[in-house]
Amino acid sequence: MKKLLFVLILSFSVLNGFSTAISVNSTPLIGAQVIIERGQTPEEIDLLFSRLAEANMNFCRIRMFESYMRDTKGNWDFRLFDLAFEAAQRHGVQILATLFPDTEFTDIGGFKFPRTEQHSKSIANYIKQVTTHYKNHKALYGWVLMNEVGIVKAPIEQRFTANRFRLWQKTDTVKPFNLAGYPVMTFQKERFLLDYTTWYLQWLSTQVKKYDTAHHLHVNAHAIFDTYSEYNFTKWRGILDSFGGSAHASWHFGNFSRNQYHYAMSANSEILRSGAGDKPWIMTELQGGNNIWSGGIPMCPTKEEIEQWMWTVIGTGGKGMIFWSLNPRTSGIEAGEWALLNYLNQPSDRMEMAAKTAGIINKYADVFASAKVEESGVSILYTRESLWVERNAQKSGQNMLGRAPGAAIKSVIGFYETLSQMGIQCNIKCIDEYDFTDKNVRNKIVIIPHQIALQKIYKQLLTNFVANGGQLIIEGLTAYFDENMHLQFSAQFPYRDSFGGLITEAPLKANLFNIQFLNSTLVLPAHAWEGHIQTEHSGILAINDSKQTIASLNNFGKGRVIWIPSCVALAARETSNYQPLSDLLSKYVVSSLNENTIRFKQFTPGVLMKVLATNSGRVLVLINKSGLEVSIELTGIEASKRLIQLNSSIQNEIEPVTISLQNEETKVFLLK
Repeated sequence: MKKLLFVLILSFSVLNGFSTAISVNSTPLIGAQVIIERGQTPEEIDLLFSRLAEANMNFCRIRMFESYMRDTKGNWDFRLFDLAFEAAQRHGVQILATLFPDTEFTDIGGFKFPRTEQHSKSIANYIKQVTTHYKNHKALYGWVLMNEVGIVKAPIEQRFTANRFRLWQKTDTVKPFNLAGYPVMTFQKERFLLDYTTWYLQWLSTQVKKYDTAHHLHVNAHAIFDTYSEYNFTKWRGILDSFGGSAHASWHFGNFSRNQYHYAMSANSEILRSGAGDKPWIMTELQGGNNIWSGGIPMCPTKEEIEQWMWTVIGTGGKGMIFWSLNPRTSGIEAGEWALLNYLNQPSDRMEMAAKTAGIINKYADVFASAKVEESGVSILYTRESLWVERNAQKSGQNMLGRAPGAAIKSVIGFYETLSQMGIQCNIKCIDEYDFTDKNVRNKIVIIPHQIALQKIYKQLLTNFVANGGQLIIEGLTAYFDENMHLQFSAQFPYRDSFGGLITEAPLKANLFNIQFLNSTLVLPAHAWEGHIQTEHSGILAINDSKQTIASLNNFGKGRVIWIPSCVALAARETSNYQPLSDLLSKYVVSSLNENTIRFKQFTPGVLMKVLATNSGRVLVLINKSGLEVSIELTGIEASKRLIQLNSSIQNEIEPVTISLQNEETKVFLLK
């Protein structure tokens, strides 16, 4: 019976022409990771691709296990993967093939660097064998150069990396003493890993291009809130055709509670979007199903969360996403986990939701092909060096949030969550990705929250930004150190003129304390340290009981700097109360926005909005994880405009006065 069914599938399959593309002007692609393992029958493999096609998915990712292709004698046998490529072609599915050289069966993520010169040669030979075998196959779309870039610490105990480190050290120009003669931290191992990662991606790209110059090159960064300091995205743009990432709630969202996962997905997406620059990006791995033994947080996504994550990626300008995974592995610690299909290879409710959403995107292909994120002008900046400092600082006493590694990125997240609950689309960028050459900075706001290490080169760039009319919000102990962990809080503070003063001290106050603003009802909770400002030519926004200035506003050139040298974003996260920080931003950010910027009229906890500009009008994505039904009133929309809900079978036009959202509900509108 199985053989008859397989013959029927072969007989009635149509060889579709492929039009798959990941480009800045392409329709977003929806797909899933197809797990190909030894022991699968041709019928089973064909069924997997049939399931994809039935679910409006014409795209997939396959991990090309060398251990399933080459025997211990060095003989190559591609028949298992040939079956997969042939099935993909029959069902009109294109493949993003992940290079996965031989490694231990228990190494579920794969190694990140060669271990020895011989290992490097083995990797090169594997790439030669795989690329030459599949480069002419019609089902091949491109290559993922490696799985999940990011390792936290360079493996300099391994011979290959140790040799590369010695070569790199010979070219290093950073000295252990600065120009004034002070000793400094050089962060050699951290800077090496940054360069080494880029070098290895370039090496992998070169190996592929020896045999295949026609196909797309891609890579996915993972655990981005922990590994962001390893990625030199601006240099990767010269290597990759598209950027990607992994965003598994179970593995990667430990900094968030479950009712914040939409903010986590959105922040993750914003970091990737910024890194990609003019290149397209996709979310290469999205959690598709239950995890029992693996992952950091045991959970099974609901169908509502699947919808939320998909629209969050699309709403952040993503040109597609690939679920991990379509089907589960059958052996090892991930056996039976992560999949959209159930144990019988039947669609789960999660798969049905993914199929429904993919169908909507295909239906409105012209709309989403032209979609670009509508910028508000607000950017939150982070520095890699802040994480390096955190990891090299005092290791004890990390029970206090501000002292533990991760405080800098959590401060970024705190501002991002607050602005999101105001309905304001904002960027998250590494500071070297921000375009400081743009002199048209009217309505531009830059927030630098608790970035404890700020490179000296940004003194003039930030000064020019403010002088030309930009608004700068400095929070926490930003600029405490330079890039080499040398103290900048001194009489020689490089930002003295633009910030409007000096920091005299930043004593520990309490885990939580309040900042009372002058002539205002605003009381802003803060965490740990209370920075004291010696103002020189700036206005005073807040003082403490001892009459010391703890918040200031400096008008400088055509712009201004708001300076709050206490950790107010960490306090918002610590207390789960973002309203006070929202009140501050309402006063100092909202007033600087373009009047046509779409946002919430009122602070709305637990709700996320993404806005896309398209050739057909603006697309609004609204997601509610507040735990309650909410009604949202939008500003920045002309009264004559109408909203059409795209993810609903009812296509009525409504006036965008008030939008109601049930808890966990996602609504997607086209603003005509």
